[in-house]
Amino acid sequence: MIKFFRRIRQQLISDNKFSKYLLYAIGEIVLVVIGILIALQINNWNENKKNNRMEAAYYCRLLEDIDQDFQQFSQLLKSAEERLVASNQAVRLLLDEHPRRMDVGKQIWLANKAIYIDFRPNNSTFEDLKSGAKLNIIDDKEVIKALNTYYNNLESLKSIIMVNGANALDLYYGHVDNFANGGNQASLKYGRFKDGMEKDVYQSIGIDSLSIISEDMQERLYNESLVYISANTRQMELYGTILEFSKRIRAVLSNKCQE
Repeated sequence: MIKFFRRIRQQLISDNKFSKYLLYAIGEIVLVVIGILIALQINNWNENKKNNRMEAAYYCRLLEDIDQDFQQFSQLLKSAEERLVASNQAVRLLLDEHPRRMDVGKQIWLANKAIYIDFRPNNSTFEDLKSGAKLNIIDDKEVIKALNTYYNNLESLKSIIMVNGANALDLYYGHVDNFANGGNQASLKYGRFKDGMEKDVYQSIGIDSLSIISEDMQERLYNESLVYISANTRQMELYGTILEFSKRIRAVLSNKCQE
């Protein structure tokens, strides 16, 4: 093709047809410019197509992260509900005239089980997006704004949940004599002692499942159990709020992932 155009130029020059040669040269330049523009357009089209595929992939990855969060927070909410049931049962037992230590100790142990937990949101994809200039891949900036709000809210609510749980555990571990409150008896029968003690040690301690809580200890545990009810109720509220945030961002990302 290049040789063909060269022959035409040479023919026009040899025939002294300068005006035609000039028009030809201009036409050739226009063709070259058009070719460059077409090539640039194709390159831009390919680049946009590549970015669109990458954007869609990120939406789906973000959705996977939020789905994992939703499952995690659903389980945490379920655990808080179970702790609340145990907290109420502890109060119910302590309202009896002669509550047994082991029975109360078990319910209070369950009322505090995993009440303090440092959960971690699945934000790896969002952190990847924020590195470098990758945020420009996401065309809908409202999605970025929503994700920022979501993760910031999680951190705020997480700090409240952890303080709430720490306060409950301060009460739970504030006892000097865990035989007097039934904690050790419950652990021997249901908890860590049962699993961790060697057989001869376990048998040497023995389990007194019928001993009654003293009046002073009964009053103390009653007040503490009311705190556990409050703490677990609050955690349920906070996990419920987190799940609502998750649902909203899931709906947005679900639509984007399917586009």
